[in-house]
Amino acid sequence: MNLAAAKYRIAYEAFSKFSGSLSRVDNLEDLSTVVSKNLKYLFNFKIFRIILLDKDTVTGYTFIKNEIWAHKNQEDILDYEKKLLQDQIPFSYAISSEELPGYINHVPLKNGQLWGWYLPYTNYKVCVSLIADDQTQFSYSDVDILHLLVDTLTSKYRQICLNQEIILKNKRLEEAVGQIALKNKEIEQINSNQQNVIELRTRELRFKNKKILELSRLNAHNLREPLCRILGLLEIADYYDEQGLRNEILPKLCESSLELDAIFKNVVAKSEKEIEYYGKTIGNNDE
Repeated sequence: MNLAAAKYRIAYEAFSKFSGSLSRVDNLEDLSTVVSKNLKYLFNFKIFRIILLDKDTVTGYTFIKNEIWAHKNQEDILDYEKKLLQDQIPFSYAISSEELPGYINHVPLKNGQLWGWYLPYTNYKVCVSLIADDQTQFSYSDVDILHLLVDTLTSKYRQICLNQEIILKNKRLEEAVGQIALKNKEIEQINSNQQNVIELRTRELRFKNKKILELSRLNAHNLREPLCRILGLLEIADYYDEQGLRNEILPKLCESSLELDAIFKNVVAKSEKEIEYYGKTIGNNDE
């Protein structure tokens, strides 16, 4: 086996281990950790960067030996990356430590070389860059394994984002179901209160109807008798002279009138008493 074949075999064995580790990742923090641990076994580099743009959302990482920086803002995109996203043309040119951002310009470079690639995907764009030097050389033969790494990484990234969206939507759905249940409970309470009011008013109407019926019966039985006597006395009054009217008719009219008045007062007093009692009963039920 020649040197090139051995190199490819080692790289793809390392990639298989990387894929296995990546399959168990379910969040972006673990994703960057797994990538950091496995990058050094796939190809040589001093600095490795990947920027993923999903509409206006930026997710990116910078990897050097044993260090990771996460990027979430448009301001984190470097000038050469902006040009790469605009032109979409791969490049490779010399670079020095002084040209690097402050958080990584401590990385020593001996004849540093910057590589950059633009990779378009259906729903997002990916900008990948790598810095190597004479001590950690990156060659064109490593481009295939690098692209394979990026494809796998971005697919996992998309999967994690979709899972997070599903979790968020499920949470919102659960909250909506909870709100619906709460509103249903409120509606049931309102319906129950309305039913109580209806039952209360129904009892009140039944009571009033009962009182009206009782008054009607009282009028028929109690009021009718003295009223009939008064009417009868008035009918026969024409047959009496003045002395007869004074001695016989007027006393009986007075007696029947007083009886009728007493019955009216009794009816009014009884009605007021019962209505007052029923009103207190209704008030206690409302409380």
